Amino acid sequence: MSNDHPTNYHHGNLRLALLEAAVEQIKDVGVEKLSLRGIARTVGVSQTAPYRHFKDKNELLAEVAAQAYLDLYHATSKHISNDQSANENIQTIGAAYLAFAIANPEKYKLMFGPSIQNRRAYANMVAAGEKSFNVLISQVERGISDGAFLSGCSMILANTLWTQVHGMASLIIDGFYQDRDMPMPFDEFLRTQISIASRAIQLNPRPFTLTKID
Repeated sequence: MSNDHPTNYHHGNLRLALLEAAVEQIKDVGVEKLSLRGIARTVGVSQTAPYRHFKDKNELLAEVAAQAYLDLYHATSKHISNDQSANENIQTIGAAYLAFAIANPEKYKLMFGPSIQNRRAYANMVAAGEKSFNVLISQVERGISDGAFLSGCSMILANTLWTQVHGMASLIIDGFYQDRDMPMPFDEFLRTQISIASRAIQLNPRPFTLTKID
C-alpha cells in the first residue's frame, strides 16, 4: 500500500497496527519526534484515521507505555521461583529489569520520563505500571513474612530497591558507563550493585566482601 496515496485500512485491528508503528517510530526517531501523521503514513491510512482510536499523541504514548509495562511484567515475573528465597528472586528480578531497559531504551525512557502528561488520567497505563511493580512488592512482602527483610511498609522497602536499580538502568541507557574503566566485567558489576542494593532491606545481611577483579 502506497504511503503517498493512503486509502481505507482493511486490517482487522487498526489500533494494534498504529501502536506497533508507534513503537517502531519511537525506536527510529525517539518519542519527541513521533507524530500521528508519520504513523498514519507508515501504516498507509489517512492522516485522520489515528484519531478514531487515539484522541492525541499523549493518549497514544500512554497506550504504548501501558504495553511496555506489561512487557516488563512478563520479563521480570518469569524469573520468580518458589525454590529461591525472596532475596534471590529480587536479585534475578533486578537483573531482568536491567536487561529490559538495555534492550528497550526508548520504551524505558517513555515509561519513566516526562513525555506523557497527566499520567493518572490513563487507567490502562496506571494499572499496567502497578502490575509490573507488584512483581517486586510480592517478593518484598514474602521476605518480610519470612523474617528475612526489615518489617514495615512493603511499598517503602520496594521503592528503596527500585530506585537503586532504576538509577543504574538510566545511567546505562544514557551511556554513562561507556568507555569507563570498570573494576570487574560489566555483567558482574551490575549483579554486585543489585546485591548491595538488596542488603539495604535485609534484616540480618550476611558479611559481604567486594573483590576487585583486574
